[in-house]
Amino acid sequence: MLSMAILILIVGSISSCEKKEIPDLTEEQLRRINLTTSTWRLERVTVDGMNQTEVYRDLQLNFSASSFTSTNGRVIWPETGTWEFTDDSNTVIRRDDGLLVTIQVVTSNSLILALAWESGSITTGRVSAIAGNHIFEFGR
Repeated sequence: MLSMAILILIVGSISSCEKKEIPDLTEEQLRRINLTTSTWRLERVTVDGMNQTEVYRDLQLNFSASSFTSTNGRVIWPETGTWEFTDDSNTVIRRDDGLLVTIQVVTSNSLILALAWESGSITTGRVSAIAGNHIFEFGR
């Protein structure tokens, strides 16, 4: 009987605790949080609709509040750089080299970026960038 009374007191005090409300995040805030949370690993790249994943194989991106790093980014994604959103919608990034990158999708597990790259380049016998409209698909 005593244990039942204690249980009722515990349940009563837990339910009477004031709940703190977590403010709803805007879509723009969620976009920034999802973009900067952890490493993005390349899953697929198309250039003008053609699969070019092999050219950018092993590409990884990390975004912080105002900078990014890349691994195996070749010419198109420098090892380091800065970025900023172009407006409050948080859908277009301007890199420090002036390149505009459109965020088509960003969720906790998926990132799709679009950009136009104007020149192809070859280094040491390997293609390191292809000119055209790129769609980069990343996962975690």
